[in-house]
Parts: sequence; C-alpha cells; structure tokens
Amino acid sequence: MLESTFVIKNNELCLIGSDVARGGMREAGMFFRDTRVLSSFELKINTQDCDILSVRQVGDQEIVRNLANPTLPMGDIELRPHGLAIEQRARLDTGLSIDLELTNFTPIPVGVQLDVVVGSDFRDIFSVRGMPSADPAIPQQPDLENLERVRLLTRHDTQPESELAITASPLPHDVSGSVRTSEDGAPEAFVSIAYDLSLEPHGLTVVHLDLTPRVAGDEPVPFGSFATNEGFDAKLQVETGDDSFDAFIARCDRDLALLYTSFPDGMMTAAGIPWFISPFGRDSLIVALQTMHVYPERSAATLRTLAALQGNKEDRFREEEPGKILHEMRYGHMARSHQIPHTPYFGSIDSTPLFVMTFAEHMRWYPDDPLYDDVVPNVKRALQWIRRSQESSGDGLLRFGGVAQDFAHISQQGWKDSGDSLHFANGDEVTGPIALVEVQGYAFAAFSWLAGVVERRGDGVWAKELVALAEDVRTIIEERFWLEDAGFYAQALDGIGIPVDAISSNPGHLLFCGVPTPERAALVATRLCADDMLCPWGVRTLSSSMATYNPMSYHNGSSWPHDSSLAMAGMTRYGHEDLAHDIANRLVATSRFDPDRRLDELYCGFADHPGAGPVRYPVSCRPQAWAAGAGLLAHRILAGIEPGSGSG
Repeated sequence: MLESTFVIKNNELCLIGSDVARGGMREAGMFFRDTRVLSSFELKINTQDCDILSVRQVGDQEIVRNLANPTLPMGDIELRPHGLAIEQRARLDTGLSIDLELTNFTPIPVGVQLDVVVGSDFRDIFSVRGMPSADPAIPQQPDLENLERVRLLTRHDTQPESELAITASPLPHDVSGSVRTSEDGAPEAFVSIAYDLSLEPHGLTVVHLDLTPRVAGDEPVPFGSFATNEGFDAKLQVETGDDSFDAFIARCDRDLALLYTSFPDGMMTAAGIPWFISPFGRDSLIVALQTMHVYPERSAATLRTLAALQGNKEDRFREEEPGKILHEMRYGHMARSHQIPHTPYFGSIDSTPLFVMTFAEHMRWYPDDPLYDDVVPNVKRALQWIRRSQESSGDGLLRFGGVAQDFAHISQQGWKDSGDSLHFANGDEVTGPIALVEVQGYAFAAFSWLAGVVERRGDGVWAKELVALAEDVRTIIEERFWLEDAGFYAQALDGIGIPVDAISSNPGHLLFCGVPTPERAALVATRLCADDMLCPWGVRTLSSSMATYNPMSYHNGSSWPHDSSLAMAGMTRYGHEDLAHDIANRLVATSRFDPDRRLDELYCGFADHPGAGPVRYPVSCRPQAWAAGAGLLAHRILAGIEPGSGSG
C-alpha cells in the first residue's frame, strides 16, 4: 500500500505514500505524534505481490486501490493474471480501517492464500529524517497471544511503550511475526496474517482489518469526536466564472482544513505533510495572517495555543526566554526523552513579533472578539521580550547568534532557516549576531499595528508609546539597511553592522509590514518584479545575479508561494495592484500544472520553458500550510477584501 501515491490525514493521524514522500519508501508510512506507527504494509497472494491497477483518493481521509493477481502456479494449472480482483479501501479514523474485497472473475473455483504483512519500526520522525537517536525505543517481538488482537510493541527503560494493535475479521487461519531489519537498516516488528480462501466463480469474500496506534499512552482522536467542528471544515465558496481559478482556491481551502489540527496543547494549523504535523510558531502565525478574512476561529485558536505555551523562564537547551513564542513543539520519543529540545523549542527570532502582529491584525478584523482580554497579557509579555532583545543587542535590533549547537538546534533563525541561506552578494559568508531585515519589519509592525488597535480601544497613552517604538525601528531600518546604489534594502546586517548586500526576497516582507516610504516601496516592488527576481512561479528568494544563486537550493534562488504572497500583499498596501495581481496570477498558473491544483511548499526557481511547468523541489511538503494560505491571500487581494468591505 505504501508504495502508491497518496496523502490522507485525520487530525493528528497521517498516512502517506512513497511518491508523496519524494524519497522512496524511507519516508512513507502512518505517523502519529511524531512516531511512525506503520512502516510497511504488504498484500500477497500465494506469496507473490499483487499487480496495482489503480490508486485513487476519496476525500482527505480515504484511499481506494484496485489490485489483481499476477500469474499464479496452482498445481497442474496456472491461473492467468487478473482473474482475481482485490479492492482495498483504507480510511483514517481512530486508526487505519482497511477493507479487502476479493472477487473471483474466472469460470473455475479458486483456492488461494492471502497474506497481509504489517510492520512498524516506531521511529521518531527526526530519526526518519536522518537524525540518529542516541537512545531509541526498540521494537519488540509481536504479542500474538490473542489472535483477535495482535500487537506490535516498543520497549524503553524510561518511556511509555508505543504499540500498533491489529484486529482482523474474520479470524485469520494463521498469524506469525518477529523483528526484522528494514531496508534502511532499522529494526522493524512485523506480523503476517494469513487466510486460506476458497472462491467460487464470481464469488466474493471480504477481510476487514483495524490498525490502532497508541503512542505514550494516547490514541488518535478523529475530527468527528469533537463537540464542534468549528475551524475544521473548508467553508470558502468562490464562484468567479473561471473554473480553473475556483478549483485552485477550493484546493487551497481544503488543504488548510486538512492541516488544521487539535494537538495536545491546543488547536492550530500544522505546517505541512509529512514532516511538520506539529505546532509551529512562525508558520502557523503567517497562515493566520494569510487567511484571517475567512477563518477568524483558526487565528484565534492559534493565538490562544501559542499564548499557553509562551516562554516563562531561561532555558538555554530549549532557547526559552520569558515572553518568547515557540518555534516548534514535538511529541515523539526523542522529544520525550530530551534528545531534542522541542518540548517546546524556542529557536526562532521572528515568532514573537509575528505573534503580536497576528493578534493586532485579528483585532483589526474582529474588534469585538473577547480574545483581546484573554490574550493581551501574553502580548504584553511578548512586547517585553522584543524590547529586552533590542536593548541587549546594543543597537536596537533583533538579532540571533547564528551558531547551531547540534542537528536539533537551528543556526539561521529567520524563515530562511537553512544553514547556507545568508551570504554577501559576492558569496562571502556572514558572521553573527545577525539582524535580518524582515525581522526588524516584524518588530515595526508589532508596535505599529498594535498601536492602532489600542488607540481604537481608547488607550491613547499606550498607543503613543507603541508608535514611538515603531518609529524608532523604522528609522534604524531606513538608515542602516537601505542600499542607496542598489535602490533596495540589505538582506541583513552582520555582527559588526555591515549590510549584507545580497538582493533577496526578504525586503518584500517590509512592504507587507508597511515600513518603507511610498518612494522606496515603489523601488522595492519594481525590483522584486525584475527578471532576475521574478520567475514564472513567483518571486525568487535570491536574485539570479548573486554569487550563491542556485535555483535548486532551498533558499538561494527557489520560489516559495508564501514568500511571494506576502510581497504581493505588500505591493497592494502601497497601491501597486498591477504588480501584485501579476504575482497572484503566477501562483494560480503554477497550480494548473498539478493535477490536484495544489501548491507545493516551494519550487526550483528556473526560468520558464513553455508548457513544461515548474521543477519541484525534491523534498517539498505538500500539502503545506502557508503555500495553501498563499492561495487564500491571493483571493483576498484579487477580490479587494478588507475589514468592513462587505466582501468577507
């Protein structure tokens, strides 16, 4: 099953096929709480693999596969291929429910052995991604005492066991199992469930299996179990007369509904499948900003969840500080055993100002929401963190050190978080502490946007203080980041204040935040749409004229839909609707090359070859939240929707 192409999800439970994973079978499987609870699933007839005829996805929680027998030697005769049909329906709920329907389309009775082989390596998702676990949970010999409910298990000295319980109906004729070594060298517990079947001509039989995972004592909770489905359903109705555009928006809307998740610590939008089904600060906040005009309940839930997990103390391992907003939360074995700092991990420089920005924007759209009184104490603590960080840098900027401690800690703590994402125009490396230009823009917007909210609520004194803080940040940005010769902003300042003169997409976020003067905004907008920065799929992360440009890299020339969408929204803010609409139309056009009308997390930034379509980045997440959010933000911009416009 896992060799096919699909991705289905039900709340925290997700099942992906190998082609979606992009890296072959290594990444495929069923995941729950950052644990791969199903790593292999095989169907065999008389010990031979079945032929796959088709795979189709039914909604977001079910797949249907049609299979048939290969040539089968059967004593003195040989059963020709495709005389036996197998329809396999797999649906996610509290676990994975599988129906196998076998039909004999031959004119003779047929007796066969059907083997269902189920395996689990119970690996932490960080281990699956390539980080070795120093103290892994070890798969054990399967529990076969009760053939009505066999179990695959792990053991660890200090951590609760995880398991995959398997029930089969009717009762199988034989069940066996052991621990084997998987293709990538990891131990995998498996069971083989065997049926001896006799099928009359045109006869049919059905086998049903339920695979129910348990991780650290918890089982999955499906969407349907909640008292209200508020936020979980896709509800945007768009009818423009352009079927292609409408299908694109509908796909983005469904992807966002699919990714909206109830985690143990609260509800928010997961960042993407397969790697990021967990609470993220930056990603979830940007999605809230992109989609607030349609889903206020999601932005409110995101703010409440992040407020509940706000930093309270100094913890160097987790990079926690009082008032700071998390970067990433994980629930797998490596987090529970403190091999990684994600409990939660606070290693981002931008989540905290983005938290304040999102709160302010939510209150701009929904001024009567009781969220204000509930979350404003957390907003004040976030502002205190911003101010302390600005003061500790010595120059009023938000900076990060730029040195990773190990695999699990991030060296580049802006959204371009790959280790090679920041260089001078000539290719020289940048040493920290680093001040990214867009992060200073977020600080400006945190102060400025919140000032507008509190002033409308009658707190003129606080509003005046916030405006003054915002103007201080604006002055620093304009004086220290502006490159006069280039007519553009530097990507960052290095540790001694030298501007990083690479031409990048980062200043597009300044337009979104409202930092530049109209004159400089016009120069930035035009520069972002020049041939070296704009490709058919959106804005490139780095100009093709830079020394480190590589269209196949993660952040040095690729094109990210969410990045393009923020630049697009910023252009609209400054009245450059023609440029903004051009970028929006590029995103829509990109989706036309995908049969599902889905936007990937990112694309390689190659120029267009007519009719060829974008070159996909090999391990891009799809669906991915802020890529889908880019579609809804494009819809808002093209439709001209603003608070009080009557269009939302």
